[in-house]
Amino acid sequence: MGTLRLAITPRLKSGFVKRTAVIRLGVCLAVAISGVLWYERTKTSPDPAVVSAILQARNDSPADRTLAQWTEKVKQNPEDHGAWAQLGDALMQRARETASSAYYSQAEAAFQKALSLDPENSSAVVGLSWVYGSRHEFEQSTAWAHKALSLDPQNPQAYGLLGDAAVEMGEYEQAFEHYQKMLDLRPDLSSYSRSAHLLFLTGDTRKATWLMQRAIAAGGPYAENTAWCRAQHALMLLATGAVLPAEQEIQAALEQVPNNYHVLAAMAKVKAARKEYPAAIDYYRKATAIIPQPDAMIALGDLYLLAGQQEEAEKQYALVEAILKPSRTNGVKTDIQRARFYADHDRNLEEALREAEAVSAKHKNVFVWDTLAWCYYKNGRYQEARKAIEQAMKLRTPEASFLFHAGMIHAKLGARPDAQKYLYQALSLNPNFHPVDAVVAADTLKQLGSTPANM
Repeated sequence: MGTLRLAITPRLKSGFVKRTAVIRLGVCLAVAISGVLWYERTKTSPDPAVVSAILQARNDSPADRTLAQWTEKVKQNPEDHGAWAQLGDALMQRARETASSAYYSQAEAAFQKALSLDPENSSAVVGLSWVYGSRHEFEQSTAWAHKALSLDPQNPQAYGLLGDAAVEMGEYEQAFEHYQKMLDLRPDLSSYSRSAHLLFLTGDTRKATWLMQRAIAAGGPYAENTAWCRAQHALMLLATGAVLPAEQEIQAALEQVPNNYHVLAAMAKVKAARKEYPAAIDYYRKATAIIPQPDAMIALGDLYLLAGQQEEAEKQYALVEAILKPSRTNGVKTDIQRARFYADHDRNLEEALREAEAVSAKHKNVFVWDTLAWCYYKNGRYQEARKAIEQAMKLRTPEASFLFHAGMIHAKLGARPDAQKYLYQALSLNPNFHPVDAVVAADTLKQLGSTPANM
């Protein structure tokens, strides 16, 4: 097999940022981003006894066994800087699998301990970059990644983390460059999945899904890694209306990891798209019972509301608020997630807008722009909403919710042809993109007149 190469040619034309990404392997492809963890800050060394206590709750997975292995090694030799860095990595993997903040401070402390023993331990420096990036402190994440590269110029993880920060900051050209370097150094699940996400984000759905399939085929050291990629691949398919292939992908993942919350939540979303609401509720309940993630809990609440179970919906929404608020005090920045939740559910709309504006001052990615636009809309500031949604859609990201928001904003502005166009495009891309919003889009389109102008 030949060397996998990526060439990127960014151009700015007619107000839209266009990206051409070509991976040369006898075929054309390109690059993007995967998920990240959220971490708390700490300067104390992780207590092996604390880690052991955590392990007592679950010790049946490969990640558990790896964590136990490195915990034992630092007990036996507390001066082994390499073992401390490996312990940090193991703690981060457990954080990925459990989304538990109990691991975050311990992971950071392990990396700090490694650096106190060896200031040039590049693995620990990369670990701290991951910590800060996961907490959405991207300037510090970038600084640590550059420090890692000064120690090891061929460190693929450092380039990946630089790309992650660039994506979150809305610096997509830089993200392509960093992921290209990562892909050149180590074409594997991590670089493939990052690449796939960025390609999807910038509108190249065909190459994005192809590359995510490469990530799945490459596999990872833990079943969770591959399961996450399968879930993301299914969600890519679902976003473009390919419901049956998405369901088939998730079903294959469930056969491998039946209790993975990423996969369960993805199947719930597929079932909701098929309007199989009782099944969707069941899958969301299973996912949130394993890990109470806000996105899944919000979706579960919305389905309860749709089913007329107001009390159950409010329970979910109350839990979401309880989870998101403490996250800020624990060092996890969830302001934009909270703002979107408030805007979608007509709660605390002025606070939602303040938080969205504050985040958008630094993080100018398309999802932040979309949330800001929706917050402006819900606060009756439609001209500002229009400007923000234009920014959200500049990369032609295949997100029906962006198009739905654009349609609703232009409807309020009296721009009927544009409103029709965007609402029609949202429903054409994914007719059941949201159990509530898709109905609103269809009803609004009927009110405007079903035939979109200037298509």
